[in-house]
Amino acid sequence: MYSNWQTGFCVSFKVKNSSNIRINNWQLTFNMNQAVINNSWNASFNKQGATQYVVTPADWAKMIQPSQLRDVGFCANKLGTDYQPTQIKVISNG
Repeated sequence: MYSNWQTGFCVSFKVKNSSNIRINNWQLTFNMNQAVINNSWNASFNKQGATQYVVTPADWAKMIQPSQLRDVGFCANKLGTDYQPTQIKVISNG
């Protein structure tokens, strides 16, 4: 979380390829309660179910070369005190 105020917050996820081979497709998942995303960058953030989000990078960001970094993120409105993203996972499809 890089910005946090009374009614909202912004999060930036930095996804780094630490391997020696190129990653061609990847996604990120996380759970979030009591918040509503109002804008995002470099990816689409799709809610699945009550609390899970699946993040799919923009076409230009789907490939990550070794040692390269991708930055995706969002800003959201808080709906309660349990608003921070949890269970953050990166899924690589090779």
